[in-house]
Amino acid sequence: METIVTIDGVPYTFVTEEGATSLKLESATTTSSDSVPQVLTLPDAWLITRGNGVPLFAVRPTASDKPFRILTAERLYSEQIQWFEPLADFYRERLWVNPQCAEEGAEAFAAFKHHTWQSIIDFAIVDRESFMYYKGLPGDWKKQPDGGAGYLLCLVEGEPYWTDGLGQIPFGVDTFRMYWQQTDDVDTAIRKTGKTGLEWADGTLGGNDEEGSENVYDNFIILRACLWASKNFRRVAGTKSFGGLRAAGGDAPSVSTVYQPVSNDLLKSSITAEALARYKVWKP
Repeated sequence: METIVTIDGVPYTFVTEEGATSLKLESATTTSSDSVPQVLTLPDAWLITRGNGVPLFAVRPTASDKPFRILTAERLYSEQIQWFEPLADFYRERLWVNPQCAEEGAEAFAAFKHHTWQSIIDFAIVDRESFMYYKGLPGDWKKQPDGGAGYLLCLVEGEPYWTDGLGQIPFGVDTFRMYWQQTDDVDTAIRKTGKTGLEWADGTLGGNDEEGSENVYDNFIILRACLWASKNFRRVAGTKSFGGLRAAGGDAPSVSTVYQPVSNDLLKSSITAEALARYKVWKP
């Protein structure tokens, strides 16, 4: 199988055979007296493949990286590389996505759990107790059949994401709503949600005990979720009556947040420098 990958306007041919992928380089025939070696150029890119070698997408290495690699998605994930949050650690620009990733029945299609932003929202707006987001429970989106379904990668309206990154959205939305109801202040609720995300970094309380940078994509996706929820929910304050106790002062304050869709833009947009400066609660 051959796949044409265009990098910086130049088409490169990759050949997949027997579970392995290689770059096809073609040289021109010259005379026997030609002593000038022909220069064969490699793309400044990393090609990411399935385990069976099928190309999925490509990212651009940094100046300090090896300039050309072919590696599996599993290897890329183990190196913590991400391509969807430019201000987070380990960012590499995404250069290309195989069109067959979106073609049902194709080998590349099968590498992903397929979603729309609305399908993720539909899961995220369900009211759940906070403990339901604990690893393996019904709020753990990345493991649920209508969530990530255990896939390493998701394709959302043509864009690839790490599934565990998207899995932060339902947690972020629900936790923001809880703190907004409690505090009646959006900024405070966003920062408290970020701090709670650090405490539950791996889906368990105290999950951020490992040393190192916390400037990772999980925390950025939580911030995305908060910003989106702040514009797509309405805070409603009122009272709750306890039946016949009304005359005896049986009413109690009641606060809720109600889904009122406006736009998905904040959910599918990377975090800006302005938002990061305002809401960052992690190190460095």
